[in-house]
Amino acid sequence: MRRLFASVIPALLISLGLSNPVGAETTAENAIKYRHAVMDALAGHTSAFSMIAFGMVDHPEYLQSHANALADAGAQLKVLFPEGSGDGETHALPAIWEEPEKFEAAVAKAEKATAELRDAAASGDRKIIVGAFKVLGESCKGCHESYREDDDHDH
Repeated sequence: MRRLFASVIPALLISLGLSNPVGAETTAENAIKYRHAVMDALAGHTSAFSMIAFGMVDHPEYLQSHANALADAGAQLKVLFPEGSGDGETHALPAIWEEPEKFEAAVAKAEKATAELRDAAASGDRKIIVGAFKVLGESCKGCHESYREDDDHDH
């Protein structure tokens, strides 16, 4: 069985064009697409989390999985805005690259907020969960107000 996997998996990866996914060159266009995908995931999990946490749907068994996904995506924020990805279909403002220290601080705050929400959800304490969710919302809002073009999109 091990021999089968050792020969089939590399052949499958090559046939799918995935033989060397590590170290692949990221184009600005793909960096933006990836950023949109991660931000959409953050928005979706935030929405689902809030619907459960505030009793709009009865799926408490999924609260932690949404919190975990938020923390996982939050950990990626620091790589979503590489130099050169400010042009094209993006709502990112030039201030991201003009004020890198301030932007990095905002990203670190958001990443911390997602991790704290994950930990709050694990506590099961509604007051702690609501407090952590509020902190997450404030960090998202603060970053979007300073570094995202105003419009009706979620990217």
